[in-house]
Amino acid sequence: MANSCDRKGFNLVTLALLGAFCVGLSALQLLNPVNRVSKAPHAVLPLAAAQKIDQARIDVIPNKPTAAEAGRFTAFDVNHTFTKLGYELTPVLEGNAAVPRLFLSSLPYDLGTLKQSNERKSLFFRTLLPLVLKINETLVSNRAKIWRLQHRLNLGQHVQPEEHIWLNATFNNYGVKQNDFASLLRKMDVIPPSLALAQAAVESGWGTSRFAREGNALFGQWTFDPNDKGILPAGREAGKTHRIKAFDDLAGSLAAYVHNLNTHKAYKNLRTDRENMRNSRTGINGYQLASNLIKYSERGEQYVTSLQAIMTKNDLLRFDKARLDDSKLDSLTGPLI
Repeated sequence: MANSCDRKGFNLVTLALLGAFCVGLSALQLLNPVNRVSKAPHAVLPLAAAQKIDQARIDVIPNKPTAAEAGRFTAFDVNHTFTKLGYELTPVLEGNAAVPRLFLSSLPYDLGTLKQSNERKSLFFRTLLPLVLKINETLVSNRAKIWRLQHRLNLGQHVQPEEHIWLNATFNNYGVKQNDFASLLRKMDVIPPSLALAQAAVESGWGTSRFAREGNALFGQWTFDPNDKGILPAGREAGKTHRIKAFDDLAGSLAAYVHNLNTHKAYKNLRTDRENMRNSRTGINGYQLASNLIKYSERGEQYVTSLQAIMTKNDLLRFDKARLDDSKLDSLTGPLI
């Protein structure tokens, strides 16, 4: 009987202590509520070098389906379509086939996962080549239009109001004084595919850089305009405000690059050399024009050397003779079948 009383007393004391503890916790919660907003933990130790994720493989990290869900192409999609169209580089470079008018809006988001460098390069070149040729085709057409209008004006012939509007807008677009046709034609000219492809390869890491994948930014062009789409560079120095300009598609990136070389004062010598090549009828040589791009990169001469090395190693000068097919194909902006 005594033992029973002792156990009963012990239980009452235990219950009282538990009750007091619960009351204390409740009061503490009321006075100092828990923050329910999740916070990312700070890294304590850096990953070992062998464990770092390669920049080119970011898009294939598990649980990161953003690019695929957005309807971006895969390397398999693009290769499959090129094969169906019979689009291969060898017959194009040998002059036995034209380049199909297949204008992709973006590079394959998993381009960096291709283990064979030759396969990755081939897909990179075949994707961008039609776009470069299209821009040059438009420039050649506009040059011919400028020549015709200049000839008619010199002869005192009638020029339509809409033609005057187009002509004035073109002079303004290239920063040339009205009716200075010589300066306009010096600026409004083609960029050889060999040079454009080599620069795209260097500046975008063969299409695998973060800027190329996230913003179709193939050439690393800076922007200081807050209204422009842009990507903040990692590790940007304090006090600097530039971003890498982003584009809706590859065509926009290439067009901005060509316009930059055609108008910026830093590339005046490139335009002069190009004009001399055209006048001498020797052909516009991308390898020689590259020597005028010392100011394009802080690397200076080393940058030019790297461009010319890529041209030589990949025999890119042969791309300068490529031509677009006369048939029409729509631009592709969604998944390929």
